[in-house]
Amino acid sequence: MSPEPGTPDRAGRLAPTGAPADRLTTLWEAVVAKDPQHSDRYVRRFETMREQGADLDGEARLIDAMLSRHSLVLDAGCGPGRIGGELSRRGHQVVGVDVDPVLIEAARRDHPAVTWLHGDFAHLDVLGTALRPAGSAGFDAIVCAGNVMTFLAPGTHRSVLSGFRAHLAPQGRAVVGFGTGRGYDPEQFFDDAETAGFATVQRFSTWDLRPYRRDSDFLVAILSTAGER
Repeated sequence: MSPEPGTPDRAGRLAPTGAPADRLTTLWEAVVAKDPQHSDRYVRRFETMREQGADLDGEARLIDAMLSRHSLVLDAGCGPGRIGGELSRRGHQVVGVDVDPVLIEAARRDHPAVTWLHGDFAHLDVLGTALRPAGSAGFDAIVCAGNVMTFLAPGTHRSVLSGFRAHLAPQGRAVVGFGTGRGYDPEQFFDDAETAGFATVQRFSTWDLRPYRRDSDFLVAILSTAGER
């Protein structure tokens, strides 16, 4: 049974839309449960960085370069909308999903033209047409940045990647970036991605496409459907 949208879950937090009551708690939620101000500080940190002139748009530039105008993009683990908001500004149709209601509210406040959904992307299907408009063939790109993959509930990485694969358009691509020393080994990621039906197109160590090596401390992987190289 799924909790009603906008109602607290068993731990007293706002339940992700449509997610089953017995879903696994993400590591991000576990951090927030121990430190309720964590999400607010996270939002303020990026606000401060932008005010100080930091370049926060590197991920969005890469995704934008891969797409035609007005492409449909899923920002998976969108946080306060840093990437999805910039992609919208560049002319794309963006849907953002995040498990943290504080971050979703910040995204809605700062980027009201974008569709932001409070959901667990281990359970993307429950979001229905709110996630993917009726008649859409799927997302042209899915971006999952900011170490989101390392904050998933343990054991859900493969199912999350399978969900990404299921929601891509036939020629769509997923771009996933995370730190390699944060508990999710890149080799395991490559295996999970292949099992989910992806082929790794390219592997980089930064969002500005520097080469990836086995000892790199960050991975940016561009994935397509199997056979699309």
